Amino acid sequence: MARITLDINDASQRLTLAAMLQADGHVIVEHDGIITIADTPAAAVAAAPASRALLLTPVSGVPEAIAAMREGVYGYILLPLQPDEANLMVARALSHRMPSPDSLAEKDPADITLAEAEKQHIEKVLRACKGNQVKAARRLGIGRNTLWRKMKAWRQK
Repeated sequence: MARITLDINDASQRLTLAAMLQADGHVIVEHDGIITIADTPAAAVAAAPASRALLLTPVSGVPEAIAAMREGVYGYILLPLQPDEANLMVARALSHRMPSPDSLAEKDPADITLAEAEKQHIEKVLRACKGNQVKAARRLGIGRNTLWRKMKAWRQK
């Protein structure tokens, strides 16, 4: 499944979360995970550029979690941990495509094919819609089945 880094200070939370994620087939690593789960907003924001970051937070910390999401954190997991909530958030983060190094800003527009530009634009809209394909399709002005077919074709290449 996924390589996950746990940046969690509380040993019992770290062990509990690790057991829940490993039971779902994920691998816990010390560094360079595809997903990072942190217990402080600062740690989550720091991890966000390199991985899909999730923040562990109590209900009272939701405003800070939302502020962290504005700075690039993918989402949050409420404490106390609920069965399958962490696995659900990890699955959502995995389905969310990260920006590629070959973004439109780094390439000369004359060197990009129409198909590449379309794909990059659709990915940008999907990120803005937090992976919600129905919203993204509406914003793009296409049907959700059309969006799904395009994404399926990209995965097959």
